[in-house]
Amino acid sequence: MVINRKIKQLFAVVLGLIFFGSCKENIDYINPTWARAVFPDEGATVKIDFFEPDQTQVFRWETRANASYKIYFDIDMHFQNPYIMDMGSKDSLSIKNSELLEILRDVYPGFASIKRFFWKVEQNIGGDIKTTWRYFNAILSVESFVDCRDGERYEARQFVLEDGSLMTIMAENLRAKIYTDGSTLPLPYKTAIHPDPSFVEKAGGYYSWATAVNMTWDDAKVATLNDEPIQGVCPCGWHLPSYKEIDALRNHLGLYTGGNAVKDPSYWKNVDNVSNDSRMNIIASGYYWHENMAFLTQPFGGTDENMAGLWTSTPYLKGLEFAWGEKALDDDKNKAVMMSLYDEVEGIYLQGYSIIPNVENRCYPVRCIMDEVE
Repeated sequence: MVINRKIKQLFAVVLGLIFFGSCKENIDYINPTWARAVFPDEGATVKIDFFEPDQTQVFRWETRANASYKIYFDIDMHFQNPYIMDMGSKDSLSIKNSELLEILRDVYPGFASIKRFFWKVEQNIGGDIKTTWRYFNAILSVESFVDCRDGERYEARQFVLEDGSLMTIMAENLRAKIYTDGSTLPLPYKTAIHPDPSFVEKAGGYYSWATAVNMTWDDAKVATLNDEPIQGVCPCGWHLPSYKEIDALRNHLGLYTGGNAVKDPSYWKNVDNVSNDSRMNIIASGYYWHENMAFLTQPFGGTDENMAGLWTSTPYLKGLEFAWGEKALDDDKNKAVMMSLYDEVEGIYLQGYSIIPNVENRCYPVRCIMDEVE
């Protein structure tokens, strides 16, 4: 019985060694031979700063002994019409924003804002070829830009809207004192009259609508109906927001609560739910009732309700729908459309207001939207 027990124990030890040995052989398989992309990860967002062309992006992969590599870029996983780069034995590609943008436009000429692309690593070891691919979302990123006419730098924010388009909008109020062609504004540049210097800086310039669009009401109507951007007082490559664009933005941020996401809580009285999550930093800037007024109406710190208004490029046109149930029954050449925020309500609104010179020619700040990049 004792002998049998020892035989069984010895047999178990032998089996264990055999099993352990087989496991040890399997461990060698952890040293793989396949191609492996490392960075950017699957589904990552690659931000290509349009105004920083010399900044670099990095694509990285694992390398193996005696292997050479190629990198492919394309718009789908089949890589039927790829852009190919021979990388030799390198383990990464460091590429300038301007060069990467050129490559992505080679495989997709229409790339101007946001698009999904695919990249593939091809590994060749003595004719044994292995590949792996991943996808990434490329965004033409803009965090700030400089207005070439006066050297003013502005922050910008970007939003991927419900239709998949990318909107790039200024996160500061415009401070331009001339048009981009050097011509003077038809009305003198107006700034805030306020005891807080920071408020004055954040409020920027106050413009009549005619000054903002720099065209006639009729010409603005034609441009609006043709969906043509209106540059007006905005920097080169930027335009005044249209009714449609502001409506798309407010739908994205929330029709009834979006105001909380864009308000700077330092310059509103009622801040119970104000988050400024979008980092748009909109202050209660108020407005000038007409071009000859010497004081602001409804600014932060005033005795009446605080509000902010920002001009759109859109005239008051028949069929447009506005806040609180108002609908334009006909064109009105005495009005234009502005975006509004109020202290006691949480939404973002569109309203029509007077543009009659010397009577009620309201002057509001301006924020511009970036043109589609060509």
